[in-house]
Amino acid sequence: MKKDFFKKLAATLCSVMLFSSVGCGSVQTETTVTEDSSEAASVASVTAAVDQASVESSQEAQVATSNESRVNADGTITIVDQLGKTIELDGVPERVVTTIMPFPYIFYAVVGNNENLVGCNPSSIVAYNDSALKYMYLELANASTEFVDTSFVVNVEELIKLQPDVVFQWNYMEDEIKKMEDAGIKVIALQYGSIDDLETWIQIIATMMGKPERAQELIAYFHAQVDEVDAALADLTEEDFTNVLLLSDDMKVTGTGFSSYWLEHSGATNPAGDLSGEALNINMEQVYEWNPSIIYIGNFTELQPSDLLENKLEGEDWSVVEAVQSGQVYKIPIGGYRWDPPGVETPLMIKWLAKIQHPEAFEDMDMNEEVKEFYKEVYNFELTDEMLNEILGDTQN
Repeated sequence: MKKDFFKKLAATLCSVMLFSSVGCGSVQTETTVTEDSSEAASVASVTAAVDQASVESSQEAQVATSNESRVNADGTITIVDQLGKTIELDGVPERVVTTIMPFPYIFYAVVGNNENLVGCNPSSIVAYNDSALKYMYLELANASTEFVDTSFVVNVEELIKLQPDVVFQWNYMEDEIKKMEDAGIKVIALQYGSIDDLETWIQIIATMMGKPERAQELIAYFHAQVDEVDAALADLTEEDFTNVLLLSDDMKVTGTGFSSYWLEHSGATNPAGDLSGEALNINMEQVYEWNPSIIYIGNFTELQPSDLLENKLEGEDWSVVEAVQSGQVYKIPIGGYRWDPPGVETPLMIKWLAKIQHPEAFEDMDMNEEVKEFYKEVYNFELTDEMLNEILGDTQN
């Protein structure tokens, strides 16, 4: 993608700012969590709650959106969160705290390296240490994690020690929000997990930090990236889409959820796509019936492509599956954050998928160059070859 092209296109897209909304499916309660997968457990907690919340919200009127958030003439800031609640801030907050895992890298994309984010979820730091964010957002290493556990339950006494101007919490954690507000803490509620929700997060953060125009830039750039892939695949019919399977863990697959968005835009179909959930138990007979051409393994599990390619899993024979026979098994990358959930790097996820699924249509696209250019545009950061290799180099190991 060429820089000048997208700067011009951004001007047009700024006025559009509409993303395709994609629902988030439920997570089965029997999801297996290993000792080192607390973040996977956190994701399961979020998506399970989202499934219930989506049922309830469908019976209620739509809440106000962040488009009503604004910087006021007197310097105060009004935020309308994803519960439709209005939060009044005296000005740009100097001390921001979040319980939400992907939040730090989205915050960084909006604000850049800063000392404002003083507290985050411990799972965010686990991802941070494995991600490219550690090279860019140096100050995040100083953020406290003592005030919250991986299930988003807050210790108010520890939180008060951080002297937060504002705290971000999931919108379904109503009891947690109440106990913080009862302690006099201002709380902004966010919702997972569609592109519309991501757009709202960006708008809220940008408005809160006194940079509303930054939201326009990021959202327009996101559109331009995805539109580039859409244009290259415009002549494909659904029959041309690649049959892919998404493993969220050993013998667990993703059905409905945010993955529907990046599969649709990258030209793929998921045979489990009619099933509701993001950690659905399956067996090998079902895998043989689906016989996927490509298998993607999520970044929230310790499962690796080599486990399938080398048939390491006891009691499972993957050797007869088409994707394994052709060597088409991939680990979803982690860049600034894991590419699985909605995030500012979702366009890179879509390009990475499209390149794998339709190599002839993207013969001239170099993913290393795409990632480099993206990081320069979004983060104003120059990746080294070693950093690039950390993001893309081990997706089939």
